[in-house]
Amino acid sequence: MANKKIVLIAGEDSGDLHGSHLMREIKNSDPSFEFHGIGGDKMISEGLKPIEHIKNLNVIGIVEVLRHYPRIKKIFNNTLSFIKKTRPEKVVLIDYPGFNLRLAKKISKMGVEVSYFILPQVWAWKSSRAKTLNENTDKRISIIPLEKNWFKKRDIDIKYVGNPLIELKNIRGKKDELFQDLGISSDEKIVALMPGSRKSEIEKHWKIFLETIDILDKKMNKKIIPILLQAPNVSINSLPDNFIATKEKHYEILSIADAAIVSSGTATLETAILGCPMVVCYKLSPITWFLAQKMSSVKYLSLVNLIGNKKIVKELLQSEMVAPSIAEEVLFLLSGDGQKNIKSEYRELLSSLASQTSPYEEAAKYILE
Repeated sequence: MANKKIVLIAGEDSGDLHGSHLMREIKNSDPSFEFHGIGGDKMISEGLKPIEHIKNLNVIGIVEVLRHYPRIKKIFNNTLSFIKKTRPEKVVLIDYPGFNLRLAKKISKMGVEVSYFILPQVWAWKSSRAKTLNENTDKRISIIPLEKNWFKKRDIDIKYVGNPLIELKNIRGKKDELFQDLGISSDEKIVALMPGSRKSEIEKHWKIFLETIDILDKKMNKKIIPILLQAPNVSINSLPDNFIATKEKHYEILSIADAAIVSSGTATLETAILGCPMVVCYKLSPITWFLAQKMSSVKYLSLVNLIGNKKIVKELLQSEMVAPSIAEEVLFLLSGDGQKNIKSEYRELLSSLASQTSPYEEAAKYILE
């Protein structure tokens, strides 16, 4: 008898991370499933047979999507053809709503059970997508606390499983060992740099990050150690001599870093849970930013502020993302008051994310029901 099949679709690095953990829990519950779909290195290492690698799909913004539309459309059609041909028992869509909601509309008519894990942020912008989500998926699994009431008010059933990133609170790097490994002295301050996981983000952000570190170097007499935490599918070459770059031990480094400059996304929540003070920065193309502002119904961009429903971390977006402003905020975060204020806010945030069970295990069991 042929193995049962599950197709999983992730479109970015955070989805690859969540998808790999979900796959592990599905295997623990039922090892007879075979996994196919779109994912990255983490999902592939868990046994995903890739239809496509996420590095060929990971774009954001209207202008950027239009530029790569032929490639994205080809991947979409190939994925749809694969699902039609193989008729999997289940399809699991992970975040990435621009692609996955369109896919859900197509496959919901095939009689295949569709689960959506990590829901589109319809409460933040384009709330009309909630109807599309409800009509074209069988199971909807949330990891954001505020979604429980939002969907309930609209008579849309979801299952909240808790936020799996809360488990990061147990990670604490050994400071002395990391300092020794990285060649850092105890009187130097680590500033972690997270400019993004997409090529387009690096192109818009990196020059400003460099300018910021130049200002901080002058203000702090070169006592700053910038550590670039590189995403899996992008590389930055020709770094200044005083920079350290790594694709490893990101969580351990964030747990001991004095401050971080973070491009908005899942990384903001990871950084907060690991206890690192941060400033959030982001730039889009002018037209994408204009349209996003028109469609948005929330005050904040970062997950940290959205979940907390208040300004926990400073957001410097679009025209406000300039090196002097970022440097000023980093200097405040490095001060005693800055450290104390933000870490108090982080403790409150963590309490709102607490879960009594394993979110990935709960999600896997629900998908397999």
